[in-house]
Amino acid sequence: MEEGELGPTNGVDAGAGGDELYNALHQRLVASGEWQRLLILLKRMLDECGWEAQFQSTATSKAKQQPVLDVPSLIDALTPHAKDTLPPHVKAHLLEKLRDFLDRNLEDA
Repeated sequence: MEEGELGPTNGVDAGAGGDELYNALHQRLVASGEWQRLLILLKRMLDECGWEAQFQSTATSKAKQQPVLDVPSLIDALTPHAKDTLPPHVKAHLLEKLRDFLDRNLEDA
């Protein structure tokens, strides 16, 4: 899966049909420019609440604890932390934006 690409989340196995749905949604988000707008919104919201700086500090600390920097294992260690510390209001706002996008575009699918 490439950077920024959507995929099944929360351990849900959507099967081949689910993969097609995720890919179609991702393509539509990118083509419409909504993907970029959501990324900008996410970055702004995380920066405003201090999450980005806190996460960067945690990442730096974990990287310094490794005897030899191993990026894949660092990502594996940081991913659950990132998910667990994501502010609920940020997640709720982005999910609302995605639902609005789906509502506006579902009829065209």
